[in-house]
Amino acid sequence: MPKILIEGFEKLNKVAMSKAINSNTQFNLKESKAITDKLLANRIVEIPIEASFNIVGLLSALNSANANVKFAE
Repeated sequence: MPKILIEGFEKLNKVAMSKAINSNTQFNLKESKAITDKLLANRIVEIPIEASFNIVGLLSALNSANANVKFAE
């Protein structure tokens, strides 16, 4: 299953990242914040891509939040 990898957090807008995930995936705000917190703790986080995601919106919003985004299999 393809995944979105987010690595590092220099200049990251944490609130914008949580809102990006919440607005473009099925994750609620609490779950989205937990993903952001995991990135801050581990310097990397994986989000499995699901058909219900708004991928274009998610990538655009994550880029606006200064997230370092990559794709992985």
